[in-house]
Amino acid sequence: MGRHTIFVILALTLVWIILMEDISWRTAAIGMFASMLCVSFSDKFLPFKEITNINFYKLAAFPFFLIGQIYMAGFYVIKLILTDAKSGIISVRTELANESLRIMLADSITLTPGSVLLELKDEFITIVCIGDKDTPDFPDTVEELRRLENKLIQAQK
Repeated sequence: MGRHTIFVILALTLVWIILMEDISWRTAAIGMFASMLCVSFSDKFLPFKEITNINFYKLAAFPFFLIGQIYMAGFYVIKLILTDAKSGIISVRTELANESLRIMLADSITLTPGSVLLELKDEFITIVCIGDKDTPDFPDTVEELRRLENKLIQAQK
């Protein structure tokens, strides 16, 4: 177990209490037990490398930026659907050096409407996306990917 295990257990217990909408010793004890069980299982069955060389304060702002991008992409996709759209597959090279951030970028692309990750191989991301029928190479999807990527690049140290 890592050095931050107690903080993870306490955070998960707090989430449990919030979701249960009950502040009592019984809820806290059950939440603590469930949190320890989850951390124990994840440590045993889902080993992962510790993320290094990342500014976590800048990374903590990324989900809020992503929510805005999801809404903007949603309205754009609605416009495309109403005005006629085409679909296609593109492959884009990313500038992110950190593998964890590349995975986060790939997941973020999948969360935004109009694009789905097909493959993440080394520094290349392959995406199936929809775009305007009059423009080749799906520049709007590439621009969206670059906006997300630039926000994650800022989180690298």
